[in-house]
Amino acid sequence: MGVDDLIAAMASLTGSSADPEVLGGDRGDVVVVRVGDVVAKAHPADTDAEALRQRLEIAAAHPELMLPPLKPLQFVDDRPVTVWPYGTPVSQADPDAAPWEESAALLAKLHALPVQGPVAGAPERIVRAIRALPPGLPHADVVLRAFEVLPPLDMAGQALIHGDWHLGQLVHRGAWRLIDVDDLGVGDPVWDLARPAALFAAGILPGDLWARFLNTYRETGGVALPTSEWDALNIPAQAYVVQMAARALVTGLQAVEPLVEACHRIIATHDNGDRG
Repeated sequence: MGVDDLIAAMASLTGSSADPEVLGGDRGDVVVVRVGDVVAKAHPADTDAEALRQRLEIAAAHPELMLPPLKPLQFVDDRPVTVWPYGTPVSQADPDAAPWEESAALLAKLHALPVQGPVAGAPERIVRAIRALPPGLPHADVVLRAFEVLPPLDMAGQALIHGDWHLGQLVHRGAWRLIDVDDLGVGDPVWDLARPAALFAAGILPGDLWARFLNTYRETGGVALPTSEWDALNIPAQAYVVQMAARALVTGLQAVEPLVEACHRIIATHDNGDRG
């Protein structure tokens, strides 16, 4: 089935007669289509359908935290398709006005839910970002070396976590809600805090915004940081620095220089025998 046929079939699942709009540009094997007030997402053909069904059930059971799906899991040919209400995404124009406190509270409450569902998505996206680096790309050697010196990445833990959290995983529909359940499941909650921690460590996220996020997470009962935050966050944050640096080199969608400089610091830290 061609992309146009896939989009048409996804649009038919929404029940809306509006013209479909593809969201997110070229995302490889993921296609997201908005039709009126409904969004359909086609997942990769090799998606674990049973795990995705469980994730949809969790989202449906907790509409106070997650945008609930409009339908059970659907299929178009061999592609699993999920159907959701449309929500307004976070504006990238003013980071200071982003819902840092609201997102931190949502994560803290998510991490406090009964442990259930499949294993949370492993940091395979970090490995994929490294593999996508074209040979000879400027600064790629630094990013590759930073990845090589990291210890093995492990998301094992005993909490219900989002698995791939960043501000792009929030929408507003009456209130702020978490979206994108592809990696939702049982894991270490520190990984849900690691991407903003990485941005802070790289000098991209201002310290006051990081403090707003972290303080609200703790004040709302977040369980990810029983000790000093960097004892827990150090390696996951470094892993996300490497991933974001690799993606920035390929796409140019993020500031490259501070991420590459952070990769230099990662290399120096581990070459000196300090594993955090």
